[in-house]
Amino acid sequence: MKTISIRFSIFALFLFGFRPLFAQVIQQQISQQISQINIDQLTDAQLQQYLNQSNLSGLSEAELELRATEKGLSPEQILKLKARLRNLNMPVSSNKSGNTDSSLIRKPIKTAGPQREYNNQELKIFGEELFSQENLTFEPNLQIPTPKNYSLGTGDQVNIDLYGYSDINYSLKVSPEGTIRIPNSGPIKVAGMTFEDVTLKIKSQLTKIYPQIAEGKTSVQVSLGQIRSIRVTLIGEVTKPGSYTLSSLSTIANALYVSGGPNKIGSFRNIGLYRGGKLISRFDLYNFLLNGDLSNNLRLEEGDIIRINPYKLRVTLNGAVKRKAIYEMNPDDHMNNLLEIAGGLADIAYKGLIHVVRFNQNEKEAITVNNADFNSFSFHSGDSCYVDSIFNRYSNRINISGAVYRPGIYSLTNYPDLRSLLEATGIREDAFMKRGIIKRKGSDYLPQLVDFNIEEIKNGKAQLTLQREDSVLIFSNTELKEKKYVEINGQVNKPGKFEYISGMQLQDVLLLSGGLRESASTEKIEISRRLRDNSGEKESEKYSIIKTVTLQQGITATPADNSFVLEPYDIISVRKNPGYREQVKVTIEGEVLYPGTYTIEDKKETISDLIQRAGGLRSSAYAIGAVLMRNTFQDSFEVKFTDSKLQSIHNQTTSTDSSSQILIQTLGQNKKIVGIHLQKALSDPQSEDNINLIEGDILSIPEIPKTVQSFGAIYVPKKVVYRSNLSFKDVIEESGGFLTTASRKHSYVIYPNGDIRTAKHFLFFRSYPPLAPGAEVYVPLHVRKLTVQEATSIGAAAASIAALVISMIYLIKTL
Repeated sequence: MKTISIRFSIFALFLFGFRPLFAQVIQQQISQQISQINIDQLTDAQLQQYLNQSNLSGLSEAELELRATEKGLSPEQILKLKARLRNLNMPVSSNKSGNTDSSLIRKPIKTAGPQREYNNQELKIFGEELFSQENLTFEPNLQIPTPKNYSLGTGDQVNIDLYGYSDINYSLKVSPEGTIRIPNSGPIKVAGMTFEDVTLKIKSQLTKIYPQIAEGKTSVQVSLGQIRSIRVTLIGEVTKPGSYTLSSLSTIANALYVSGGPNKIGSFRNIGLYRGGKLISRFDLYNFLLNGDLSNNLRLEEGDIIRINPYKLRVTLNGAVKRKAIYEMNPDDHMNNLLEIAGGLADIAYKGLIHVVRFNQNEKEAITVNNADFNSFSFHSGDSCYVDSIFNRYSNRINISGAVYRPGIYSLTNYPDLRSLLEATGIREDAFMKRGIIKRKGSDYLPQLVDFNIEEIKNGKAQLTLQREDSVLIFSNTELKEKKYVEINGQVNKPGKFEYISGMQLQDVLLLSGGLRESASTEKIEISRRLRDNSGEKESEKYSIIKTVTLQQGITATPADNSFVLEPYDIISVRKNPGYREQVKVTIEGEVLYPGTYTIEDKKETISDLIQRAGGLRSSAYAIGAVLMRNTFQDSFEVKFTDSKLQSIHNQTTSTDSSSQILIQTLGQNKKIVGIHLQKALSDPQSEDNINLIEGDILSIPEIPKTVQSFGAIYVPKKVVYRSNLSFKDVIEESGGFLTTASRKHSYVIYPNGDIRTAKHFLFFRSYPPLAPGAEVYVPLHVRKLTVQEATSIGAAAASIAALVISMIYLIKTL
């Protein structure tokens, strides 16, 4: 047993202790297998399978290059893989804009560090957004013919195609020594030569082997296959400095883009390209951004160094310009150069001067640059320039409104006086010609009012010169008078107010209101008219003048019969015909043979008559619980009380509580319960319990209930099965008993017909009301009264407040 334990321990130590070592060895073997993959020999299906297995599918080219490098692929293999994907038109990545060409897609500087974040009020450095655009890339196009000035180097692949008399293909790779070797010929030195020179040299060498080339029977075509990758270094003020592996067709801009471009203090205009320790070019990004000039965007070679120097001069431009930003300027640039780079001044800019804030040695300095000095004003680094806007006012505006045909804004230059302005705008026929007004600002800028007579201005009898910002107002006669109308109410189809028209008669208003209703009476139509006593000598005791009109032959009579002429503001009242009656409907529901809605014949029809018309009671009817619901009117307080009562009942009852459901129905329909005793009404139709029915009555006769419900200050509100000897105390005991906060003496019972009976007490004796099927037992909570100490405290506080108020009143009076 001990031997087995030792062996197990050794095995576990071997397994778990050397597990990281095994994983490392396995990873090295996988990397060696990947590094030995020949991309050119893979079929399309094998290439897709390889991409899926290696998690290299669906990536952008930048992500593909990083992921492939992590998996051990060499730069040459990565270039071959990208070329295969382009040749096969296989999507490398997808974007939301629908662009499937991976060479145009790059996520914002994932390989070059995070994007810079800015406050909304902070201006950006002009040009830096170039390196955060997804759909912008300087990656070289590998689908174009090889440039003639392309310099070959180690790793490039040269394809030679002979066709015609001889048909031979060669695919030759430039060796580390910089040569290619054509079969049956010696090595040819090509490294460092341009592609054009290499083509001529290969043709010359092949002519020695194939004389048919010189005779024109065989043609030679030289092309570049797989291009080599180069290693370049970016130093200085770069977002992500370091060495990068790029295509040999890459340029300075491509390297800047991959590295994320200049950092916050990096120059956009002083980017140097060093080769062999010597500066061979200075690249200015502003030439590309402003002029589209990439003439200094040289092609990179192996070992090139790109250095981004710190900026020397930056200027902030804000205000009314087309492009607000921080600009990098050359030392010999002036204000005009800055405005040109910024796209010029905005349309609303004040072009007379520009404000400049400059940092001196110890403090800030404010400088005002006039437009005459724009060509000579030189900058200091850190200068902040601000361009003002023009004044928000008009130099020659006048305005006219009111009773004219063409109101609006006009030029004071074109219309210097009121007469010319009125002729241009046109005076409406309804204009009040006796007076118009002009609102203007005086010399002290306080508002003034100038009145004029329009007729005199129009006829040339008076003249009025206008000023800047004058506002002319022409009044309308219709707006200066109370709007005239007549009103009709009562038994018409469309009662309301109608515009008064001179000569309007009673019949006209009746027609405008849609005609008389069937219930209307054509006799004693009242017309109420305003009092118009303009003498003003004494106060009249009358409110209005009442006239009574009788329509002759109704509304269809000739105007001569109904020719009463109306005046403005008359009120017409059409009464109801006293002999007209509409059917009165009542409803009976519940346990009768024919429940539904019935129309009653006269005012004497009673409850017993309605039950008889409904076929009588069913055997299951509970006459004691019958309820009559009757329409009522509620004021705003009653509506609020009804809503709160409904909510309270909903929270306390279930859907099968008969009396509670009837109460909810009556409250929700603006009805109230009328206490009736149906048994007495049926047994003695002449009794007072057999009440008469009115419009909207609902007689509800429930089914015989089987339970009694308990509510309130008891432990378990519940339904108790009714039995003949069931008492109030029995229901309380079966509900768990009274709570300690229960008010026993205020307990009560609601019977199915709405009757309520409370508990009675005499000395130390208390009697509770009897129960009936469907009754509901309520035990309210005890309302605690204030103690003597609490009442004393409240009184003392009230007295203190009263004394304080009196003191304040006295103090105010003395002041």
